[in-house]
Amino acid sequence: MHRASAPVGEGVAAAWPTAIEGGAAQPAPDVAAVAPSPSETPPPPHRVVTGTLDRGETLAESLQVRGISADRIHVIAREMAPVVDFRYSKPGDQYRLVLTPEGDVDSFRYERSLAEHYELVRDGDRYLAKQHSPEILRNRVRIAGLVSTSLYAAIEQLGESRELAEDFAEIFAWDVDFSRGARRGDEFSILYERLYTRDDKGNERYLRPGQILAARYTSETDDHRAVYFEPAPGHGAYYRPDGEPMERQFLKAPLDYKRISSTYTNSRFHPILKIRRPHQGIDYAAPYGTAVWSVANGEVIWKGYQGGFGNLVKVRHVNGYVSYYAHLSRFAQGLRVGQRLHQKQVVGYVGSTGLSTGPHLCFRLAKEGSYVNPTLLHAARGEPIPHRARERFSAHSDELLAALDPRPLVVTNEAL
Repeated sequence: MHRASAPVGEGVAAAWPTAIEGGAAQPAPDVAAVAPSPSETPPPPHRVVTGTLDRGETLAESLQVRGISADRIHVIAREMAPVVDFRYSKPGDQYRLVLTPEGDVDSFRYERSLAEHYELVRDGDRYLAKQHSPEILRNRVRIAGLVSTSLYAAIEQLGESRELAEDFAEIFAWDVDFSRGARRGDEFSILYERLYTRDDKGNERYLRPGQILAARYTSETDDHRAVYFEPAPGHGAYYRPDGEPMERQFLKAPLDYKRISSTYTNSRFHPILKIRRPHQGIDYAAPYGTAVWSVANGEVIWKGYQGGFGNLVKVRHVNGYVSYYAHLSRFAQGLRVGQRLHQKQVVGYVGSTGLSTGPHLCFRLAKEGSYVNPTLLHAARGEPIPHRARERFSAHSDELLAALDPRPLVVTNEAL
């Protein structure tokens, strides 16, 4: 049976162990000397508020839902402005706020990832804002596999993230259209860095895939290989084994799409006008709202509604080329005529404006005012490796390709 006890000083004598020293019992300590005064009360505790941002939610909204006043939110935003801009918060960002018993901000921690977090701490009458960037450890590993349904699914089945698949597809975007060009049985190999962080106890935690060092994609008809090389420190790009750059002037496609609903042809029966006429572009069927990007660097020369094209963006490129993006549901935020674009910068989103029977992108390409078939275009490549760096590139390429692809292919993830 457990016997209930009362606190010392409320009519119950405290039983203390009796020390035996040299056979003589020592008196117990004076209970009254150690008992807290009845008049003393513990200070009120600090209040701790934690949260995770939902999709479409701002930090201010998340804090307000948890009962934090507007002036306290203003203190956090103002004091942390030198190190972080909360306008660029993302879903999944986490925070921890500690308030004093009086309701003032004592500390605030904002975490975007294992490798990026920010802290605000009180230092007397002022606050100190800090950005923490832990040490990043890089391990070089290789994965290899076969496509069964899609490249993205194959890489995820090997235990890696979709981010790695997207980086891989980006390297070969000028040669392979992974939206419809990947086939069952195609082979891929990726030599890349896995990034880790180390905590205060020395434990390593996997962060994300890092730089792809070398890559290979092999189909029934083609064998594409690429290596990452820096001709000058801090200025790197992907090159073919012969030293030619992977980058071409135009991308294979201006979006991720489901299928091509109409090809470039001199005679097509128009589904709305009910007549035959040339269709001097390519129609890409894709879900409403799919992002559409510029196929090359250029300048916006038209943004607006234009007849059967509906919402249309026109981009002027070098060598007399102009690309057309028609039937858009809306334009990219902030897009304006005269704006300079980089390759794969979003210009708008798939829609069905103008003469259209459903959501799709009508993509056209003109040279010197005349339409050309984008699928037959062989555009110029980027800058090759400078002659002075050729020997260094050759040795670098041989080493990476040997590590990338020992034959025969074995499906593997050496990181696991």
